Amino acid sequence: MGGEKTGLIINDPPYNMRVGNANTTTLSKVNLASYLDFTKKWIANALQISKPNTHLYVWIGADYKDDFQPLPDFMLSMRAFRDFSPKNFITLRNQRGYGIQKNWMWARQELLHYVKGNPDFTVIYTDIPKILKGYHKKVNGRVTENLERSKSETIRPGNVWVDVQQVFYRMKENVPGCYAQKPLKAIRRIAQSSCKAGDLMVDFFAHSGTALMAGELSHRKVYTFDIDPIFAEITIRRLEHYRKTGKTGWQWHNPFPEIDRDLQD
Repeated sequence: MGGEKTGLIINDPPYNMRVGNANTTTLSKVNLASYLDFTKKWIANALQISKPNTHLYVWIGADYKDDFQPLPDFMLSMRAFRDFSPKNFITLRNQRGYGIQKNWMWARQELLHYVKGNPDFTVIYTDIPKILKGYHKKVNGRVTENLERSKSETIRPGNVWVDVQQVFYRMKENVPGCYAQKPLKAIRRIAQSSCKAGDLMVDFFAHSGTALMAGELSHRKVYTFDIDPIFAEITIRRLEHYRKTGKTGWQWHNPFPEIDRDLQD
């Protein structure tokens, strides 16, 4: 980064769980000690590139088949990095979940929010209208109802996000082959609340390129990268695809059309 620092880091590291009950070269499960060693290294890197006042957001998994790993041990690992203090524990409530007959439907994604120093935070609002009335308060000698005192006709997002649709194959932003792809709406919400237009945000795990796309749409500068060359290529192609067509993903179409052509030949 040439010595450049950032005030916003949004990371979506591997969840250390098998997909389809099988390890692959890109989505694999390692022993917990190895995963935590990897985690501590990227957190140290995040600390190194952060400004005195920085937001750090981390998407993290919780595998109930393995003691909810890696969520609890990740939280404990963060205690070693005293410069980052816990700020919030956000849950993205999926509208679609995987159904099972002997358990509650699993329909959540966890987002941990840490801060370094005292970074600025901009209050933003959802598209959900305010409908609850009845909280009365006397202001300047006049009794007012809560909607009268409101600064917006819609509610603020809390730490349970129920208005963000998780990505699946029917959505235009979908990138086939990218497991647990994060919604653009969620990343844009983070960007708009935690940094200003023109500011730099950094993502260590590009994956489907959502952070890069969110920066493009929200007028933020983004540095992102991925150790996997396929995800790095997808990230580049996704931005190019958007600039060429105005589409934020490929829905169910292959982002590598040359492979389809080769199979047909």
